Amino acid sequence: MKTLRKVGELLRQFTAAQPEHSVTDLSRAIGNSVSGTHDLVNGLARIGLLRKVERGRYRLGPLVATLNRALEDSSALTEAARPVLAALWRDYGETLHLTLHDHGRLLVLDALEGTQALRVSREALGSWISLHDSPPGMLHLAQFSPAQLDEYLDRHTRPGSRLEDRARLRAELDALARDGFNAGAPKDEADVICVSALIRDHIAQPVAVLVISVPRSRHEVQPRAFRNIALGAARTISERLGYELRPN
Repeated sequence: MKTLRKVGELLRQFTAAQPEHSVTDLSRAIGNSVSGTHDLVNGLARIGLLRKVERGRYRLGPLVATLNRALEDSSALTEAARPVLAALWRDYGETLHLTLHDHGRLLVLDALEGTQALRVSREALGSWISLHDSPPGMLHLAQFSPAQLDEYLDRHTRPGSRLEDRARLRAELDALARDGFNAGAPKDEADVICVSALIRDHIAQPVAVLVISVPRSRHEVQPRAFRNIALGAARTISERLGYELRPN
């Protein structure tokens, strides 16, 4: 199990922002010896999870793409969401994201770039953004248990950051959990508003977040309309997953 955890930590170092690593970089990132990391990397390269691009440097291998396609094709969430995303994209022409989270990172399961002349790039969201730095990420963070949240904050809190005031952050997250909705700009993208709504499964567990990524100028004209559209689409996906809305 210890080796499997090391493999998981190693593979998570490969992101869109940092797709290539040396063995030395990886050993430092996962807290492992260079020789031990070299053995792990060679083993992963032999089965196709990594590929060598030059001496001592690696990228994700072809098996990752194969597994990702299998996940997308078989995922109940993807199956439930894609028709709803397609209808939203056709009717409104805005950029759409379907997000998950993994170990403090935002994962984009699906994305459609908008068709309007002024539109948000589908690359506006990705795994390089920590959860607390984007509206959909905050919705994911709002579902963490107290222990999970404390662990996350221990890893990500820096002196002077807004994460230092944990009481205030917990109150904010509690409100987001109740609303199942959040809207705002992701880090370093002040002109983008991510209108985000929570998706639940058949046992009412949060499983994903639907995001409509809109230029700020367009969102400011009708913020309530975008909120209603996002919440309605997320509710439709949830119902397709078997979720039943209980009356108050």
